[in-house]
Amino acid sequence: MFETDPVCHMQVMPETAAARYDYKGKTYYFCNPRCLERFKANPEQFLGFAKLETSDSKSRISNVIYTCPMHPEVRQMGPGACPKCGMALEPEMAIAEEEANPELTDMTRRFWIAAGLSVPVFVLGMSETLPIVQLILATPAVLWAGWPLFQRAWASLVNRSPNMFTLIGMGTGTAYVYSAIALLLPSPSGSSQRPGGQGEGLSSLPVYFEAAAVITALVLLGQVLELRARSRTGAAIKSLLGLAPKTARRLLPNGSEEDVSLDQVQVGDRLRIRPGEKIPVDGVVVEGQSSVNESMITGEPIPVQKTTGDGVIGGTINETGALIMRADRVGKDTLLAQIVAMVGQAQRSRAPIQRLADVVSGYFV
Repeated sequence: MFETDPVCHMQVMPETAAARYDYKGKTYYFCNPRCLERFKANPEQFLGFAKLETSDSKSRISNVIYTCPMHPEVRQMGPGACPKCGMALEPEMAIAEEEANPELTDMTRRFWIAAGLSVPVFVLGMSETLPIVQLILATPAVLWAGWPLFQRAWASLVNRSPNMFTLIGMGTGTAYVYSAIALLLPSPSGSSQRPGGQGEGLSSLPVYFEAAAVITALVLLGQVLELRARSRTGAAIKSLLGLAPKTARRLLPNGSEEDVSLDQVQVGDRLRIRPGEKIPVDGVVVEGQSSVNESMITGEPIPVQKTTGDGVIGGTINETGALIMRADRVGKDTLLAQIVAMVGQAQRSRAPIQRLADVVSGYFV
C-alpha cells in the first residue's frame, strides 16, 4: 500500500520510505530527508495545502468539459449522458484525481435491487400465478430501477435521435403498462379465471411483468459492465498525469521562495528543482547543472546532462544537482499534457464502421 509524501506528493511505500514523522497522532512518510526537513519546519503549511486541494477537487471536476465518445459534437460542463446515444460522457481532458464515479455507484445499486426483485417476478410469471404480487414486485424494478433508462429514451425522442434506449423504454414501458391495465381491468364475468384463484373480479388477460422486470435488470447489468470497463480505460491516462508533480517551488523577485500548485505557475516564472525532485513544467535551465532522467519520454535509462541553456521537460526527474529553470510551457502546452491529450483523443475516436452501424441502427429503431 502506498502513502503520499505531504511535501512533494510522491507515492512512497512505508517499508521503503526514506523518512517518517509522527504529527498529531498520524505517521507521515517521505521520499527524501529534505522533504522531512521542510515538513518539520511548518507542518500546517503542507497539511493545509492538502486539505485545500481535496476540498477543491469536486469543483475542478465539475468544471471539466465532458464529451460523448460516439458524438464528439456533444459537449457540456460536468458529467452526464449523451442526449443522442445515451452513453455516459467522458472528460475531454483527463484529470488526475481518483474521483468516485457517481453514475457507476447509482447504476450498481439499481441493478442489484432490480435483479433481486426480478427473480421472484420471473418465477411467478413462468408459473402464471399471483399476478398481484408480480405487480407489487415489478413496480420498483421497472419504474424506479429503470428510471434512468426511461430518461434516456425520452431524451432520444426529444432530440429525434432514436437509439437502443428508445427500444428499451418502449418495450419495458409498454409491457408494464399493458400488464397493469390487463390485471386491474375488471372481468366481465365478475370472477377471475387466473391460476391460483387470486384477484377476484379481475381480468384474466395475460400479463408480462416478468419480461419488463428481467429486461430492465439485464440492461442495467450491461450499463454497469460498460461503466466499469470505461472507468478502467482511463488508468493509463491517469498514470501519465501522475508523472507530473503537484507543486513547484517558485523564486520570488525578493529572493525568497514559495511552494505553489502547478496550475499557478506562469510562463516566465523561475523555479528551483532540487535533487530527486520532478521537473514541474517545460522550460530552460538558467542556472546550475545536473543529470536528468528522461526515460519517461525517450525510454533511454541513462540520465542526460543539463546545464545553462538546455531545455528540460516536465515530469522528468532531476537526479544529482540543483537547477533553476525558467518556465516556457505550462498547463496544456507542456509535452506531457499534449501526450495525455492525444491518448485521450485516440480513446474517444471511433472506427469508420461504427458510423455505418449507427445509420443501420437508426433505421432499425
